[in-house]
Amino acid sequence: MSKPDIKDLINGYKFHWADEQLDILVSRCRVHNSDGRVTGELLITSSIVDGKPIYPLTTFNFTSDTTRSRLIKTLNESYPKWEWSEIINQLSLGIVERARAGEPVRELWTHEDVPKPEFLLEPILYKGLPTIIFGEKATLKSTTALAIYTCLILPWHDNPLGWIAPEKPIKTLLADYEVDYEVSQYNAKRLQQGMGLPSFPLFYRRCQIPLADDIEQIQKHMADIEAKAIIVDSLGPAVGGDLNKPEQALGFSTALRQLKCAALIIGQTSKEKEGKHKSVFGSTYFEYYARNIFELRKVQEEGEDELDIALYNTHCNLGRKAKPMGFHISFNEVSIKMERKAITAQELIERMGTQARILSLLKTGAISTQEITDALELRRNTVDVSLKRLREKQKITKVGEKWGLLLQEELI
Repeated sequence: MSKPDIKDLINGYKFHWADEQLDILVSRCRVHNSDGRVTGELLITSSIVDGKPIYPLTTFNFTSDTTRSRLIKTLNESYPKWEWSEIINQLSLGIVERARAGEPVRELWTHEDVPKPEFLLEPILYKGLPTIIFGEKATLKSTTALAIYTCLILPWHDNPLGWIAPEKPIKTLLADYEVDYEVSQYNAKRLQQGMGLPSFPLFYRRCQIPLADDIEQIQKHMADIEAKAIIVDSLGPAVGGDLNKPEQALGFSTALRQLKCAALIIGQTSKEKEGKHKSVFGSTYFEYYARNIFELRKVQEEGEDELDIALYNTHCNLGRKAKPMGFHISFNEVSIKMERKAITAQELIERMGTQARILSLLKTGAISTQEITDALELRRNTVDVSLKRLREKQKITKVGEKWGLLLQEELI
């Protein structure tokens, strides 16, 4: 009999025997580290029987002689026209070889012209890599994600947010684990109206099962709309298990990597870490696998329909961290308006690094070293080091006993 034609899928394989007019789809293929088993979901169809399943979708262990023998016996009894022993053996051998082999080795040379990692949306999202934005509840993480989506889909080149949009529209899938489509569409429309933008499509998918278990369908939907980025809102339900367990973080990150696209993941703030510097809730592996991480904080007076938020780039593995970014958001039932604004609220300034806090303080006027130390409640040697570095960067100057700004600082 003929050998099968094998096509690699995102998390499985498709085997096609042309002469036999037989197809076997293997999805959710997995190598079990604990015992070396290779399992997957099996679906057997044939054009001879109008593409209807010959064997219903079921989980199969490709490394078990007993399981293979049982399947061959069942198929021989129902469909004796095919040589099932040979077919299932070819299938099992092919699956095990491919699943355990992984990616091939590439020979890469340092003398070659190697482009540096590029931004899809600068300074937030890198091409083909994951970014996490995390924050406390009600810090408008989803609204910020919609603003990012809008910059990608239009693309929004003259946006008032200080972000550099891509040259061409980037279709993006919103994988929503939080709310129904009506809520997302309502908020997108409010943003569109509040910012005076043209109408744009929202490629939305309501998700209910963990991303790792749904990766084939998500990849299919992304291929259908030709999406180059995905927004996952939010991390907890997308993982679907105990976020503090390393295996949950590893499974999620491995599945996300299979999409081979830029990813923005909305996360929550860890409750265990108090003080100025917080982290993403869950295992540290979530932060290890993200290439860019931002913390989002807000300041809002009770009952007001406007607020200030700030994004702090806590980690960046591919370059220099972005400066803190401040925004002002005003909203009502029909519109959301978001624009860049200098960080002025004391609660947001305190989260910034020492140099940024000094620059913010100096915007109010010239001030002495001791006054800076007292105002920021820092050690004198910490302030001295930061002042020295700011002077070397030609951002501040000293006249007499007081320090002042040398150049007008950009918005932070």
